[in-house]
Amino acid sequence: MERGLIPEDVINRIRDRADIVEIIGAHLSLSKAGQHYKGLCPFHSEKTPSFTVSPSRQMFHCFGCGEGGNVFTFLMKIEGASFPTVVRNLGEKLGIRVEDKPTSPAAKERAELAERLVALNRAAAEFFHQALLTDPAAEPARTYLRERGITAETIERFGIGYAPQGWDSLLKALTKAGKADKTQWTVEDVAAAGLVVPREQGSKKPGDASGYYDRFRGRVILPIRDLQKRVIGFGGRVLDDSVPKYLNSPETPLFRKGRTLYGLELARDGIARADQAVIVEGYFDAIAMHQAGLTNVIATLGTALTPEHIEVIRRFTRRVVLLFDPDAAGVRAALRTLDLFLGSGLAVQVGSLPAGEDPDTFVRSRGAEAFTTLMQKAPSLLDFTVQGSLTTDRQGSVEERVRCVEEVLALLQKLSNPVEKAAALRHVADHLGMDEKVLLERYRSLPRKASVGDEISSVQPETPLPKDEEVLVRLLLHEKLTPDMTAQFVADDFTDPRARRLMTLMLEGRNADGGIAIGELITRVQDDSLCGGVVRALSLSELPYDDAGAAFRESLKTLKLRRIVEEIQEIKTAQVAAERAGHAETVRTLLVRQNALQQERQRLLGAGPLPLTEVGSVNA
Repeated sequence: MERGLIPEDVINRIRDRADIVEIIGAHLSLSKAGQHYKGLCPFHSEKTPSFTVSPSRQMFHCFGCGEGGNVFTFLMKIEGASFPTVVRNLGEKLGIRVEDKPTSPAAKERAELAERLVALNRAAAEFFHQALLTDPAAEPARTYLRERGITAETIERFGIGYAPQGWDSLLKALTKAGKADKTQWTVEDVAAAGLVVPREQGSKKPGDASGYYDRFRGRVILPIRDLQKRVIGFGGRVLDDSVPKYLNSPETPLFRKGRTLYGLELARDGIARADQAVIVEGYFDAIAMHQAGLTNVIATLGTALTPEHIEVIRRFTRRVVLLFDPDAAGVRAALRTLDLFLGSGLAVQVGSLPAGEDPDTFVRSRGAEAFTTLMQKAPSLLDFTVQGSLTTDRQGSVEERVRCVEEVLALLQKLSNPVEKAAALRHVADHLGMDEKVLLERYRSLPRKASVGDEISSVQPETPLPKDEEVLVRLLLHEKLTPDMTAQFVADDFTDPRARRLMTLMLEGRNADGGIAIGELITRVQDDSLCGGVVRALSLSELPYDDAGAAFRESLKTLKLRRIVEEIQEIKTAQVAAERAGHAETVRTLLVRQNALQQERQRLLGAGPLPLTEVGSVNA
């Protein structure tokens, strides 16, 4: 995990002071479950809570998908932020000052560029906003906003601005401001932020402002912010019939259009309260909804939804309403979206407005309550798609009606859950008004599609450890082993590489008396790429042994016996090779070792059987 510019002792202080239950509880609903807290995992689809948070261990782990870590890991995943950013933001909330330390030149350069771009975007947003409020040339923009019913309060809340018509008004303002306040913003900085464009002709030498012109000119400007409320890009809307009507910032080190949803930083609380997100297509549709008090509305940035958008939405809600036009284009858009949402675990509805209305005009003319009622009555995404297909291509025969929804059936093949798939097929049959068997026959005749089950979550559960190794690891992590017990461990006796690495780290970390600080060990290895998942899963699970000592002895004996058997087999193989090569001394040495191992095996077997407590497998 990249530590960036932050000293390790500062990271540890912030982690120790943070309350992981409080921080995670601000993002999803948690309920007390014994010593831990549980909730629905925000990183994969599930109906039964398997996401576990431990206040004593200060870590989380999902027993369904294997995601887990500490408070920093969670915030990085949920906010899509870098490790240094998460640490700095959390340190600021906890009153711990975060100072930088030297790092590699490349990492330092990236961090400095990101900080410059954040400050530069903030200054650009302020420039645009002040231009809207005070520039006489911005009167057409102020008139446009008034005609759309946008209030002064909303303008302030969303930071709406105006880009002057001049070719380099913003460029001059930023480079001048940079020199004035010693931030030294260069033309290259402004270009890196996507705020200027190279001229096709003329000078393009580095640092020569005459080689660039402002990207946004003569447009209403809408700052785009991330979940930390930092300005990361801009959208601009023309005031006449020019094209394109809307213009967005290009991809930059801060801005990724395929991951960003407009207004989410303001809507996240409203989404949590409503337990639902409404997704519209335009900036001003979202702004109008918020102004009307509908604060769970977000917008795409003029592009189709992406898998990354879905992952972002899943962090905040499991219920989504999309707005599509009930025409052929809307049905095609719904088909593409159905493919995207299949298997995501999100309950998706599709809202349709009366002809000639968009969310902005609808809510202004009929009010927020009418809009909410319309959304509550919205059909499911599957219903909308099937019904829309039938409406756009009504034919007489059953065969022709089935053919018009073959795209839907092809998409349903991607469902990995057989119960969900069967229910969806019955649902489609009901809408078609036909025998389910006929539809099923048609469905089975279609070319097979790959399941999306493995595409929804990039993290899959790991296989459990061998039973004896799992018992020993579990006993260790639950602090049930004495120094004399752990002294009998040999890391190479463990066959699973995850257990072997954990034991290696444990043995290396013993103090002079042979003792182990288990809490420190868990903190140190819970994010380890190899054994972190096992450590989190077993340390947060219950200890199922009535007699920990008996479980230890029998598991250790099983571990030793298995290792002895493996080594005897290795010796036999080496012995055959030595005999063929005529190496008599090597053969004698191997026989001595083999006899010693056989005697140790007989000694262990003669110790008498001890019943090994059955241990259920866990997803680590």
